[in-house]
Parts: sequence; C-alpha cells; structure tokens
Amino acid sequence: MNKLPNAPVAPKSFMGLAGKLSTFLLVALLAHTADAKKTVRGEVARIYPASNAIHFRLKNDDCISGSQYYYFNLTDASGEASELSKAWYALLLSASVSGKGIAVSVEECLDEGRIPVRYIYQDF
Repeated sequence: MNKLPNAPVAPKSFMGLAGKLSTFLLVALLAHTADAKKTVRGEVARIYPASNAIHFRLKNDDCISGSQYYYFNLTDASGEASELSKAWYALLLSASVSGKGIAVSVEECLDEGRIPVRYIYQDF
C-alpha cells in the first residue's frame, strides 16, 4: 500500500492517552448503569391501596425514608386490571401475613416522593 506523503500521524503517546480515556469512560458508564437499579429486601411493614395503585413499605428499609412508599398501578394503560399487579398484590399480602421477606427492584432510591416498582419477588 502506498502511504500518502505528509499524512498526519498521531503520536503514540496520544493514542495511549485516548485508549486510557475511552476505557475509563466505558468503566464509569458501566458502573453508573449497574448502580441505576437497586433491589431492596425486607419484611412488609405497611400496605395500602389508594388512587388505583398499591403503596407499601418494608421494615428496616435503607432505600426510602419518612413518608415515602413503593408503588405499582393496579391497572394497565387500557384501564384493565393487570394480572401481574394482582399477583404482586397477592404476594405482598401473603408475605405480610407469613412474616417472610420479599425483594423489590426499583430504578433508583429517591430522596422524596413515591418510588415505582420494577418487579417484586420472594425467595423460598
């Protein structure tokens, strides 16, 4: 192959710096993405249905504070009762009666307001 005369060539030290910088940015992005979702575990402390949603709290929870609650809607976008929301509500009621813990996945822990649930599960 013919090389173009006078073609600019990046110094090796620049290429090394660019590689290190891109690696750092990739690691930082992955770390932030991994932190973006959180799973909280605990026993159910309170459940209350209100405004077409189920709100609940867990005992000894480090994600919410004060008057905050986790929540999920009872109906889907069409206004029909969601089978998934019924299953989650049943799981919450069952866990509260049995005293068994559940796991709640959320996008992030917020300083105030309600926190929407991504999903709920229980280990046996």
